[in-house]
Amino acid sequence: EVQAMNPPADFLIIGGDIGQLGNPVELELGAELLKEVKTKKVYIPGEHDWYLDMGKAWEKMFGAPYWYFDHKGVRFIGLDTISHAKDFWTIKKMTPQERMGHMATLDGTVGGAWAAVGPEQLAWLDRTMSSWPKDKPVVIFSHNPLFDYYAPWNFWVRDWREVNEILKRHDNVTSVHGHVHQVLYHEIGKMRSIGMLATSWPWPYAPKGVPKLTKCMVRVDPGDYFDGVGWSALGMNSASKVDNEYVMWRKDIYATATADSGCGDNRNQVLHPRLADAETPPNTADASRARTTEK
Repeated sequence: EVQAMNPPADFLIIGGDIGQLGNPVELELGAELLKEVKTKKVYIPGEHDWYLDMGKAWEKMFGAPYWYFDHKGVRFIGLDTISHAKDFWTIKKMTPQERMGHMATLDGTVGGAWAAVGPEQLAWLDRTMSSWPKDKPVVIFSHNPLFDYYAPWNFWVRDWREVNEILKRHDNVTSVHGHVHQVLYHEIGKMRSIGMLATSWPWPYAPKGVPKLTKCMVRVDPGDYFDGVGWSALGMNSASKVDNEYVMWRKDIYATATADSGCGDNRNQVLHPRLADAETPPNTADASRARTTEK
């Protein structure tokens, strides 16, 4: 599907969790599957990739965990929100496997948000943003959300306020994240946050009783509480607005529909995704088709 995109994608972002328990064999398999995609690829880590050997195998295979580059008038930034969990394992004398097991549980066993950008990377982000004009678009990729998403789930970065102090100086910032395995849409000032579909393990939405939404809820399939799995194509159009397409990971597309993921109140970013749904083939799982991509 990625290879067949027309026009072709400028690059493919793999947003973390290539593995499950951080084993180099898992990461090697992921890298092997991705070789067939000839599009330029960039990577950021997920916790499932990291906490067996503290990222050594991941960095050897995929490079630096955070980076930036400029392309067609947009600054793209990849953040490492994974490697800064507070050390709870040393005092408990955990083995690497035990540490990885704790970090791999669905919503973690650590009280409060464990993910972070960290002081060193915050300083780097400040420099990286300061060297870019305030009115030009920025797209930031992170594994974890850069906002405090639903307190009972410790999914976000604990230093999100410091991150947003840096980002709020700019007029056109789009944050694209994974980790929650849901399609989310959130705004802080002029920054839009967009959650990506997962390529596995669909995760339910927060239960009823949470505060009423102040912005439109984004759903790929309102009739499916788990929303399925899939990938997403993001594009920046000539007016520096984000176009987003969610593609549910199924075999044959049988219907498409348009949906407005924005609320029409931000001059920089109005999202109009095309939702592509398809029929699930019985007893079929083609892992090589599982991609997460932002154009």
